[in-house]
Order: sequence, then C-alpha cells, then structure tokens
Amino acid sequence: MPADLEQKTDTTLYIMEHADKGARITCTIGKVTINMKKGVDRDILAKVLLSLSKVDSSIAYEYETMCQYNDINRLRLDDYVVVSYSKAGPSTYKTIFSVPFSRRKALRRLAINMSERLKSGDADLSILWDGNPSKIRQLFEELGATNGWKMQVIEANKDS
Repeated sequence: MPADLEQKTDTTLYIMEHADKGARITCTIGKVTINMKKGVDRDILAKVLLSLSKVDSSIAYEYETMCQYNDINRLRLDDYVVVSYSKAGPSTYKTIFSVPFSRRKALRRLAINMSERLKSGDADLSILWDGNPSKIRQLFEELGATNGWKMQVIEANKDS
C-alpha cells in the first residue's frame, strides 16, 4: 500500500486510576477497559458505571455465560438484552447478553454481578465505544479528580 494511502491511527491511551489503586479505566477511541481489584469499594464501582452511562449512554457491555433457562429470563427482566442462546447441556444454555448503559435497571444488575465477582477476585470489563478525547475528558470530569482519580495520557503513533 502506498505511504500516502496508509491508514493512520491514533493509539493514544488515557489511563484513569483511583488513588487507592483499586480501580483503573483505560480508554482509547475504540475501547474502554475497566479493571477492578478484589474488595474495591462498591461506591467506586457504582461511580464508574454511572459516569460511563452519563458520558455515553449508547454503549453496551456484551458477555457470554453458561446459565439455566430461568436465569436467562430473570436477566431479561433486569433489562439485559439476549443476543443469542443455545442449548449446551441437559439444563444449561450458552448465552450472550448485552447490557445497555442507557437502562438503569441493567446497570444496577451489572453492578450487583460485579460486586459478587469482586468478593472472590479481580474483575475486568471491556467495552467497545465510539470514543474521542472530548468524551474521555468528560468521563474524567464525571469521576472527579477531587475524588481521588488521576489521569495519565500516553501518546503513541501520533502523526503530524
């Protein structure tokens, strides 16, 4: 491919970390990764999810799980969206859910599920989004630098 037609990408990383090192959010223009350490305060978890929702309510977290049919319906009632499911065993279904950040009930269920996971270990979420530096700054402002959040910007492959 000729040099003038090469796709140029901005791979700048924006890393937001809570002062206690229990929570970290890494953002690029295409992805948000949330890392939570075991035992992180539930208020920090809630603040992260609500802040993301305020900045971009169109995002959704998608994940795959094995569950019983009754669990599929229970999560659907909590505003999770069933992307697909298939029978994987006598009473087990392989299910892909989408958790829309525009729905408070779904966010609440996601926070509860993450809190349960954080009792036994660390938890990570990877979310695709249509981000930009303005949205990332807005997210940092929502989290609040006065509440112990710091941001580091790592620029790479910046073309002039």
